[in-house]
Amino acid sequence: MRDALQRIALPLVLLVGTTFWLLPVTNALIVLGSLLAIVVLVMLAGRVGPRARTVIESRQTRITAAGLCLLVGLTLPLWAGSYGVRFFSEMLIYGLLAMSLDIMLGYIGLASFAHAALAGIASYGAAIALTRLGLSPWSAIGFALFLGTAATTVMGTFSVRVRDIYFGIITLVFGVLAFIIASTWISVTKGEDGITIQLPKLSLAGLTTIDTRDPTSFWYLTFIVVVASYVVLRQLMRSPMGLVFRGIRENEQRARYLGYNVNVYKILNTAISGFFASVAGVLLLLKNGIIGTEQMDVLHSGEVVIWSVIGGVGTLVGPFIGAAIVFALTDYLGQFTQRYVLIVGLIFIVTILLAPKGILGALLDAWRPAAEPNMDKEDMS
Repeated sequence: MRDALQRIALPLVLLVGTTFWLLPVTNALIVLGSLLAIVVLVMLAGRVGPRARTVIESRQTRITAAGLCLLVGLTLPLWAGSYGVRFFSEMLIYGLLAMSLDIMLGYIGLASFAHAALAGIASYGAAIALTRLGLSPWSAIGFALFLGTAATTVMGTFSVRVRDIYFGIITLVFGVLAFIIASTWISVTKGEDGITIQLPKLSLAGLTTIDTRDPTSFWYLTFIVVVASYVVLRQLMRSPMGLVFRGIRENEQRARYLGYNVNVYKILNTAISGFFASVAGVLLLLKNGIIGTEQMDVLHSGEVVIWSVIGGVGTLVGPFIGAAIVFALTDYLGQFTQRYVLIVGLIFIVTILLAPKGILGALLDAWRPAAEPNMDKEDMS
């Protein structure tokens, strides 16, 4: 504990000082107290007795927890209000975007700095299909998902031949290039003005219609899509293909010796990640009704990385936690100061130094006995 405090002493002092400098005293105490509560929760997780661990880790407890999450999601419009429904809808979408990055960063070890651009490509694809091509809503969504996935696959094809920081640099260049194209190809993208759409109604096999203009209807659409995406990715990452992804992450050279075509698996991984990033991009368009170049800014791609790292990469659930914390924090801090990015940045630095595996990763490490170091993180997510 003393070593940990020594590592984070300077950024922690800066965090406390900056928080009290930018916020009123009461609000600064609320922010710092909330962060302290997270740290205390992680520390207490390692002190739970064996009998309590058995109960908490039981299948019945997990089913109950999943049922409670579904219950909260299905009843949220009844108690959250119109603003709350929109707020949590956007939070879920950003969580999905962070989870799509986690497929690359956490499961195969590829750091992408272009995910905001990839989501933006899908948003532009759907907007252009609706406003210029005259496609039906579902056809426009299909076109957007294809376009975003294809762009990611192209990026992966060029990037996977290099490793480590060089891969990240190529994705960064790809994101900047996409932003420049969106900003300068005004005849198609309308530049900084963006493309505005009329929010469509989505027909479900003639049985019912989802009006995306209605916050409640859009919440249920978002909730169902995000839950389904998590379930699909969870099963996919536990499949033999997912195990190969993790094997490449742990030792790429050994995976080659075992006969796996590492580059093909990397491209496949980026394609899967790009598909779900595209889903998030389409949902953002349906929520906001507009897509502009600011959504594709490389700074937003950096934010996606921050969400994933703070929550915990390689867990699927962790990026949702990170996105929820940062999104709620920025929304709260934005009421008092425009310099909230200083506080968020310092929180990111403290998290990296104190818990390199993120909040969920630190929680799982504290939860598991030292005799079980090889248990996969996904077993608890």
